[in-house]
Amino acid sequence: MKIIRNAIRCKHCHNEVSSEDKNDFRICKCGKVGVDGGYDYLRRIGSLDDYEELSEWK
Repeated sequence: MKIIRNAIRCKHCHNEVSSEDKNDFRICKCGKVGVDGGYDYLRRIGSLDDYEELSEWK
């Protein structure tokens, strides 16, 4: 499967963060969750309970 969108939404600050490129690490406004990997891999920082998965695969 190929990643076409690598994104999450923080359940605390409701900020949507996405990674567009390998090693493009982004965190939400409150700093509870983060995303990395772009279209190469999915990496998440934070608790599973703290974010909603928004990624898409083809």
